[in-house]
Amino acid sequence: MAYNTVIQQGYFTSDGLDKIIPLRSDVDWVEVHNLTNIAAGTQWAGVKWYWQRGLANDDSILSFHSTASQIISLSTSVIGFNGAVYRGISLIDSTDKTPGAAVVITAGTNATRPVYNTANTGILVEGSIVRITSATHPNLNGLDFTVDAVTLNTNFRLRNTLATAPGVASGVGTWRYVAPNETVYNMFNPKSRVISNITQAAAGVVTTLVNHTYQTGQLVRMKVPAGCGMTELNDQLVTITRLGDATFSVNVDTTGYTPFAFPLPAAVPFTPAEVVPVGESPTYNYLTDGAQENTGFIGIILGTSDTAGIALASPGGTAGDAIKWRAGKSFANIVG
Repeated sequence: MAYNTVIQQGYFTSDGLDKIIPLRSDVDWVEVHNLTNIAAGTQWAGVKWYWQRGLANDDSILSFHSTASQIISLSTSVIGFNGAVYRGISLIDSTDKTPGAAVVITAGTNATRPVYNTANTGILVEGSIVRITSATHPNLNGLDFTVDAVTLNTNFRLRNTLATAPGVASGVGTWRYVAPNETVYNMFNPKSRVISNITQAAAGVVTTLVNHTYQTGQLVRMKVPAGCGMTELNDQLVTITRLGDATFSVNVDTTGYTPFAFPLPAAVPFTPAEVVPVGESPTYNYLTDGAQENTGFIGIILGTSDTAGIALASPGGTAGDAIKWRAGKSFANIVG
């Protein structure tokens, strides 16, 4: 072992979701073993994944059972086998605020949950966050969105419903990868959220573009500028009740307020409506803006999938799998 080599290690039981592991230092290589798959010997099940610098994020050298036995074959996550490609291992630095490279969008639907066609979905999975730039959906330019319903290298859908469809059917442009989920997103972005919709109700229901992490009892300030409708709610300090990942109700009767409308392309440029956390409640102690704690980290993401066959050969595993990992920072000798 080289002098000053640093090795970190750990284990977990998979919950069927991407596993985000904070590390104590940067790493040059990662190795993952799925003990459950090793013991079972199930055909097409992954048993070992190895990643080192020089491999792309969400790739790995993958060892798997090629038959229902202990016979092991090799591939990579992005090349795959059995007619599929698989998730791999990614490095993450939550202090890096730079989004991923622009990826072409060839078409987009004029819907309150737009679907964007792209030949490269990259490492997108349900819950990932993307930034949209579109010549034909300019009202969405520069805004971040939570994604769902990813069809590999075909399309993805924006998860949270807009009050108003974007306005034009073609939707060509680009998307950029921002974060794997809202937990990481909160580590390098303010916990404010752009609003996609507010209902007229005895307790108005707010939907956000990116999933929030707000909790019942939290105090927030509503920012609803002209052009978004429902300006009666602008600058009100409200207490929320969490309803879901992207929704919450406010302690304000919005029944008689002006209907909310997400601005159309003709309104560009405009200031989007936002919700801004401002304080705590007696029952919920929460650092609302993160200004008093450092939540940044360097780490790894072990990818998986909602599709059982993809999860079977991905390092994040399927729910209940016993998984061990280790990662190291070591000297490199690059020849050639």
